[in-house]
Amino acid sequence: MANNQPTTAFIYGAIQLVAIILAGVIGFYFTRELGLIPKAVIQLPDVFVSHDDYIHVLTAFFVGYLIQIALTNVMFKAHALTSMKRFAHEYIFYLFAYTTISLYLFLATTINYDPQFIAAIGLFSTIFYWLIALVILVKAKETSVGGFFFQLIKRFFSMSGVLALAFFFVPLLLGKAFSSDRDIANKITQIRIWFNPVAETAWGFKTVFTGTKFHQPVLARQAPNTDQHIFVLERFGKVYQMDLTQPQQPPELMLDLSQELGVVEMENGAIGLALHPEFGLTDSAKQYAYVYFTDTRPEGGIQHNRLSRYDLSRPTLAARKASEQVILLLDREDSGFHNGGSLEFGSDGYLYVAMGEGVRTPSASTFQDTFRSGILRLDVDMNTETSKQPNPFPTGIAKNYLVPKDNPFIGNPDVRDEFFALGLRNPFRMNFDAKTQQLWVGDVGSTIWEEVNVIEKGIHYEFPKVEGHNVDNIQSNELGLPSKGPIYTYQHTAYDRAVIGGVVNRSDYYDGLTDKYIFADNYSAKLFALDASKERVDEVEFLARANQYAQRGVSSVTQLRSGEIFITTLGAASDTSGEVLQLVKASEANVTAAAEEKKTTPKGYDEDVVAALYNVNCARCHGVKGDGDSPDAVHLGVPLPDFTSPLYHHKTSAEQMLEVIKKGGAQTGKSPLMPPWEGFLKPHELEYLVTYIQSLPDKHHSH
Repeated sequence: MANNQPTTAFIYGAIQLVAIILAGVIGFYFTRELGLIPKAVIQLPDVFVSHDDYIHVLTAFFVGYLIQIALTNVMFKAHALTSMKRFAHEYIFYLFAYTTISLYLFLATTINYDPQFIAAIGLFSTIFYWLIALVILVKAKETSVGGFFFQLIKRFFSMSGVLALAFFFVPLLLGKAFSSDRDIANKITQIRIWFNPVAETAWGFKTVFTGTKFHQPVLARQAPNTDQHIFVLERFGKVYQMDLTQPQQPPELMLDLSQELGVVEMENGAIGLALHPEFGLTDSAKQYAYVYFTDTRPEGGIQHNRLSRYDLSRPTLAARKASEQVILLLDREDSGFHNGGSLEFGSDGYLYVAMGEGVRTPSASTFQDTFRSGILRLDVDMNTETSKQPNPFPTGIAKNYLVPKDNPFIGNPDVRDEFFALGLRNPFRMNFDAKTQQLWVGDVGSTIWEEVNVIEKGIHYEFPKVEGHNVDNIQSNELGLPSKGPIYTYQHTAYDRAVIGGVVNRSDYYDGLTDKYIFADNYSAKLFALDASKERVDEVEFLARANQYAQRGVSSVTQLRSGEIFITTLGAASDTSGEVLQLVKASEANVTAAAEEKKTTPKGYDEDVVAALYNVNCARCHGVKGDGDSPDAVHLGVPLPDFTSPLYHHKTSAEQMLEVIKKGGAQTGKSPLMPPWEGFLKPHELEYLVTYIQSLPDKHHSH
């Protein structure tokens, strides 16, 4: 094309940028209804893209392509539509720019990254680019329709074309790895945090129990009648007593329910613990621990959510476990999500139980026939003067408690008497304000909003009709009950996405934090404070970030009677790396959010080489992922261990695995179909296999 004046270059550059923005707008609305990336390629969750995120994405693509177009115009001393050859070069640079912008959005920003939206921008901008170039270049007789596509294909097979296409697939591969490999997911989260550092504050964390780590601690709580001890509940079913006066002492195992849980994955496991208000009193027989946990062992598409009482005064672990008194055993569908979790005794002596909306079956999902999506209030002391017998329960077991006569829904035919409040999605952590006795709940949301709610008797908190604030004033519940919105709500970002309810700090232990509600976000591991005196809060104060995040972040916030605030961090599912931390002044902190602790591996260990060794010798029986899903599994006639399950590794030490691999099944009490590998593989190869098998939960397990 003869005309290549600066004005022409500017016009064609502007047309390219308009095409990019138009692709972004169309791509956004298209992917709100349909997906471009097939589930067979990568299982992608629905991602909420806020207006701010939408504008951020469009701005990033506009600026990125503005730079790319300007650079290529200078490099080639001609605009993109001068000739077919020039446009073929332009499209290769377009691919490099597209991938670079995508990686920037994925790794270096806090937006909710939606792969479907980003893919749609690539597809529609390519279509627009090609149509614009085809019309202009054919009209100018610079090429034919066939010549247009021939030149593009030819350019793809050049060195720059091959590199551009290879680079183009990097975000897709990273996205797939992010969703399936927990090691990579945590590293990507670490990169995001590095690119988006939080401001330094006056606060930090220090380790409470030096030298002691836990296997996914979900809760730490102080014993009710002594300042000496706290109890730590692990997700895999163990309860430990820790001595605050001797923090270097090893933990004392008080209760072991690990055999009662089945497979611990998704949001399952032991998730709630409360101690009877008279626990620790020498003249009381009520040395009871109440534990809320899930049991995935039932078949037929259900699991059981169980609330049981255990007598910790019994002399042995076996006797304490045998003292179980089942209070609730609830049938629920087996997805494992939205169990709720918290157990709290109120000043009225009643036990409050937080239930998630996932506690349901296809035949039992209303407030009439199951316990879900709300707070229960139970009299576990069974005082017949102030409480009454519960109504028959059709979908499980409900016994060993009475219903307080002043519960708000007694006489309501649509709601069971045990409910205290309704309309919560997943109230994972809750706590009573020591001053007002108000119940504060962190309600984990879906794909957009997280909520902090102050619970009132008989109120509906609007789920599932509303999450966040009810800005449209819609009818918020189907029962016509009085409703109330959250005191605070926040939108998801790349890593602020799972609220952990906390405590109202009424002590003067922390300067400037008196009368503040202190809570956390599981995924980002941030601790926040908000003004507890207000009815609605729109801004919160960031206090500190813990050292583990993503799937390993904060799982509870609690406070001692002396004022200290503790948090628990989960750590990895496959090893003992969870901690109890204390909020302290920054000058006293000894925990940082820097690098993850490195796992030690044998000298000379190369994971790619060992993976190949495993695939050749083990995968045919144990599966490529190690989950027992293999070509020969159905023919073996014996149950295969699931190496991707943290529960397997919790019960099986490295030494035990090495012994079985060396000597085979017959000599170690396992199946004789497991051959001895000692003598066939070198000693270091046997050790490497153990290390590789121990890494499989972080690669393939759904936490």
